[in-house]
Amino acid sequence: MPRGPRRSAARERPWRRTGLATALLLVAGLATAPASSADPEPTDDDVRAAQSAVRSAAGEVAAIELQLTELAGQIAGGYDSGKSDTGIYSHAGAYRKDGRFLLKTICDTDPERAAAFRDNWSVAAATSSPEEVIGSYHDVVSVCTPDQSHFRLLMSLIERRACRTIFAEKPLALELDQIAEVERLAAERGINVVVNFQRRFDPAHRALREALLADPGQLLSGSALYIKGLEHIGVTMIDTLTFLCGPPHAVYAFNRVFNRQVEGYSYEFVLFYDGFNITVKTPDTDLGPYHYHIFEIDLLLADRRVTLNDNSRQMVTRGIVDYAYSGVKVLNDQSPVQAPTGYHLSMVAAVDYLFRITRGETGHSINTPAHSYSNKLIVDKIALSYQKNTKIQIGATQWK
Repeated sequence: MPRGPRRSAARERPWRRTGLATALLLVAGLATAPASSADPEPTDDDVRAAQSAVRSAAGEVAAIELQLTELAGQIAGGYDSGKSDTGIYSHAGAYRKDGRFLLKTICDTDPERAAAFRDNWSVAAATSSPEEVIGSYHDVVSVCTPDQSHFRLLMSLIERRACRTIFAEKPLALELDQIAEVERLAAERGINVVVNFQRRFDPAHRALREALLADPGQLLSGSALYIKGLEHIGVTMIDTLTFLCGPPHAVYAFNRVFNRQVEGYSYEFVLFYDGFNITVKTPDTDLGPYHYHIFEIDLLLADRRVTLNDNSRQMVTRGIVDYAYSGVKVLNDQSPVQAPTGYHLSMVAAVDYLFRITRGETGHSINTPAHSYSNKLIVDKIALSYQKNTKIQIGATQWK
């Protein structure tokens, strides 16, 4: 693909300034009315057809009128509106907390919502046209849009060299070859693409990962719980587990339910490793609506049990103690050690990373498109396993 015209030096390297100009894209992909609980579960063909239609419509981002969904808007700024703790959980909140970013543009195809976001977060400008962002230049652009729109928006931003760094919500794209194309074009154009798997920035998750890497034989078994679809929140669970434990060598999916909030399936599955496995389940049900968030990981080690709960904000460790019976050892459920993680500030750490890679102070190596490619590979193998009702091997040569 031919390169676009070179920008002037001042336009190419504005990230050398102290304050980085930031745009938040809140363009959605065709919102639809929620299905009633009485509707029949859609078939695989129904889901694929709906996704294809949304992708096709989202392709002409400058010409089609779209509507922001609540699901996409929360991570942009809503999670930090009226919250009950001191954590930072949104893009706008993290940029503002960091203090080195200038919130220049908010884009939402609903003009009233764009204006409200602009006023709430003191953004310099609001627009309802994605082309105004894609056709201009910002140092960093956050893509906080529904999953189906990510690929087209990313490709447009990269092709037009609209920024130096893109901070994209997961999943990066819904097809493996699309992720590979984003990775290829971003490398060609010299643009950083960072996917928001923020647990990789949490010190507690990193410390647990290092402990497991130092003694991999200590892990005996694991389990996990997630909600809202394998492609949506499930891919975050997969990324977290592979970050902690490494890539699995096989998968087996044994159940799925249709989540009507994200219009996608939540699968239940097993990840197989050498010497242990991890079972991942969901409380999602196709019989009713959303109930509550849960994102929980429980690891049984040879000398302790480690549980990440409270949606990653707490780590509970239970050591080994003597039981009432002579010679019997048990986990210490009477006096577990509870400690907060750094998850509540992991978005701030992620934005600090954005600042450093955008200014060229460090190379881009965290939450890359290659990480998303490996995550999507596992997602696809899980879906294939369910379809074929068999355990699916993942060859080492398939990883990015």
